[in-house]
Amino acid sequence: MNCTKRSPKFFAIVAALICLFGKPVPARAQFGGGTQIVFDPQMFARQLQQLQQETATVTNLAQQLQYAIKNTTGGGARVWQSNQNLLTNLGNLINEQEGLSYTFQGLTQEFQQLYPGFNAASTAGVQSPQATVGMTLNTLNGALASAQAQAQNFQAEQASLQTLELKNQTAIGNLQAVQVSNEIALAQVQQVQMLRQLVMAEMNSQNVAAANQVNNQVESNLEAQALFSAPAAPGTPDMYHDASPPPQP
Repeated sequence: MNCTKRSPKFFAIVAALICLFGKPVPARAQFGGGTQIVFDPQMFARQLQQLQQETATVTNLAQQLQYAIKNTTGGGARVWQSNQNLLTNLGNLINEQEGLSYTFQGLTQEFQQLYPGFNAASTAGVQSPQATVGMTLNTLNGALASAQAQAQNFQAEQASLQTLELKNQTAIGNLQAVQVSNEIALAQVQQVQMLRQLVMAEMNSQNVAAANQVNNQVESNLEAQALFSAPAAPGTPDMYHDASPPPQP
């Protein structure tokens, strides 16, 4: 086969292969006493095929590396923030309204002083009806203020949910997707905490209102017992022990 019939593109490929894989061993032919180098096309075809296979392997490795980078790239965290201050403030709102709150450290002692009617054996330190009614109303008002504060926080919660949705849509790898899922789980735990706080505020109000009602009833009973057990004043007729004979018909 005459090499002069090959296109210039073929010789360019051959030159590149020689540089990549080393100079091939040429075949020498004798023509009229001279030496001429003859290239083997099949050998260069095999080398070209090997080069294509190695190029495809490198391309696959590059794609795998890109996937690994995406799957280990973070950036979906730090959306969740602690709401400890909000929960504390919600509980303190009842105290700020001068009510009896579950957050008060001396709750048991304060309850006994405010509603001593639950202990019928002692009436020492009984609060005035106005004081107990005022404390009950303040507690109910504080519970309403706590619920209102939760409602006012809905806008901030909505902003956090929108941020999580955006990160969910733009996650580029497994790590970011997992981080977004973790952030959503933390937000759900916060919602459960807010619900528990609301239930505690409601229980607080119901217990104080019920205690006020029971205390008033006990105090009324104690007052009635004291009235009937008190000795009669001098000169007051006793309708039950009058010694005068009944009138004759």
